[in-house]
Amino acid sequence: MEALKKLFLSLSEVFSLENREGGFLAANALIEVMHQINNPQQFDNPFFYDVESNLNPKGHILNTLVLNASPFIKWGSSDLREERIPEDLANQMPMAELVGPDGLYFNETVRVGLWLQNKDIAYGPRQHAAEETFFIFNGEASWWTEESSPELKGPNTYVFHPSNILHTSVTKNLPVFTAWRWSGDVGFEKYKLHH
Repeated sequence: MEALKKLFLSLSEVFSLENREGGFLAANALIEVMHQINNPQQFDNPFFYDVESNLNPKGHILNTLVLNASPFIKWGSSDLREERIPEDLANQMPMAELVGPDGLYFNETVRVGLWLQNKDIAYGPRQHAAEETFFIFNGEASWWTEESSPELKGPNTYVFHPSNILHTSVTKNLPVFTAWRWSGDVGFEKYKLHH
């Protein structure tokens, strides 16, 4: 129980420091549900090896907090509802929605979670109505949008995507492990992956 609370508290600090309205909304949602955590359920993790092997306890504190809270996190492949992402790609990108419409803890206005993109994966271009921020706490990826050139981003950096912008992330020799949040129109039905 304490492990999950500590993770949510740290994530709320991360998204507060983003200093955007959506980040503050995510931070507030995390604090609200933190007080609801009482005897959380444990889950089997089908992506145990991917998750555990890509955490760096010597890096950002989120690495250790995710490791400690992992038994209480429901991991799945990146969203497969209505087959929006091909299964072979989705299985290379373990995801957990912690807070949100489909999260461990319900919130209808934001989604907050964890997401790992394994190495040697190109994901995108993709777009969705929600604005989005990733906070990288381990690994690295090149990120670009329809309005910007590729930029390599590593630990302790934020990647922000406004609503409906086409964006892509590419990993090479390392995976990228992130915390993410959506705000605005957070419906998955507005998500599209362009092949």
